[in-house]
Amino acid sequence: MMTKNVWKANQVISIETRCKDEDRKNNIYVLAQMINKAQLLIFDLFSDDNNWGDVNLNEVPILFSTSVTRQFIKNSNIYKQNIKPITNYKFPKYKIESLGMGSRHVTVWKGTTNERKVLILGQGGGRLIEEGMSTGSYKTKIIMPSIPVTDSETIDKYELTNVRVYAEFNERLYLCYKFGKNVDPLKDLIFDRPIPLEYKEYIDIISS
Repeated sequence: MMTKNVWKANQVISIETRCKDEDRKNNIYVLAQMINKAQLLIFDLFSDDNNWGDVNLNEVPILFSTSVTRQFIKNSNIYKQNIKPITNYKFPKYKIESLGMGSRHVTVWKGTTNERKVLILGQGGGRLIEEGMSTGSYKTKIIMPSIPVTDSETIDKYELTNVRVYAEFNERLYLCYKFGKNVDPLKDLIFDRPIPLEYKEYIDIISS
């Protein structure tokens, strides 16, 4: 059953990624679990028919975890699943925060018919931080003041501090399916990485 506007900690759900057809025959779904008030665990398990069988989530790799907006929950097609949640997950200690105030424009596929200009928060690059509430108030500890663009291991390992929205995040989930791994076009834009043409729909979503 599809539910909307409902958040329940530890509820396992499936999320429709990119909506290809209105009759739902050629869409891709991903399994996820609601955590706390606004965080999602995304499992590395996709389906083209939203049928998950007798799955044991303790045996399924976690792709990543991130925070999402109510707008994402409200607008996405989300299906409640009767699957036992995992209970021993520990969130990564570190996240990547964009460097600098304000915003900048990033041009992708320059000089081609696909050229796009995208507005990105920050001034390029990011720093590695640790977020915590150990003193009773929100604190940020800087672990790495500036992550080198050549440090792919760190960039690929940690999530951005950004709270993800519809339909940007749905398209990211589809791209994870398409590439067979955890990808984040927004992170690639922030770090001025090469942008593959497969990101075209994502770029169109965030630049519209």
